[in-house]
Amino acid sequence: MAKKVSKKKAVKKKTAKKTQKKSAKPASKGVQKKAATKKAGSKKARAKKTKKTEMVPVSSGKGLTPGELAKLVMAHVQSGAPSDKPLWKSHWSNKAVSIEGSGHAWHGLKAIAKKSEEWLSQHTIHSASASGPFAGSTGFAILYDMDVEVKATGDRIKMQEVGVYHVKNGKVVQEEFMYAGM
Repeated sequence: MAKKVSKKKAVKKKTAKKTQKKSAKPASKGVQKKAATKKAGSKKARAKKTKKTEMVPVSSGKGLTPGELAKLVMAHVQSGAPSDKPLWKSHWSNKAVSIEGSGHAWHGLKAIAKKSEEWLSQHTIHSASASGPFAGSTGFAILYDMDVEVKATGDRIKMQEVGVYHVKNGKVVQEEFMYAGM
C-alpha cells in the first residue's frame, strides 16, 4: 500500500530538492568557518572538553602563605594584645574589606579600625578565646568564643563567630565574620 503524502509535505520536498540543486556551489570560506565553529561548539564538543579533569594549582600569590599568616593572627589573638592595629598594619591590605554577619561592609583599614573602636566602646569583653586556625590554599578561618557585655543595657552575651580571611600576596584582603545561630 502506498503512503499518502499531504500536499504541504509534497511541496516542501520539491522546494528542498530545488534548494539543494541551487546550493551545489562550494560555500565561501566565511561560511565554512561558521560551520566548523558550530560543529566545535556542539554539545558533544563541549562534553568532551568538560570530561577532561585536570588538577590546577591554586595559590594566594607571593608573600606569606595563608597558613603562615593564620599562625601569626592566632598568636596575636592569644597574646591578649589591647589593639589589632599593629597586626592590621603589617598583615592586612590597605584596601582590605571587613564584612559582618549583619550584612554591612567596611572598606579600607581606616574604616575597619573605626568599626572596631566603635564596637569596643559599646561592649566590655569579659573573656575571649580562639580555636584553629583552619588554613586553606587561599585563606584561613578562626573560630572565636566571646563573653561580652553590652554597656548600654548591661546584657551579657556569650557569642561564637567564625572569622574567614581571604589572603592575596601575603596580606588579608577580606575578612568576614559569620555568627552562630543566625
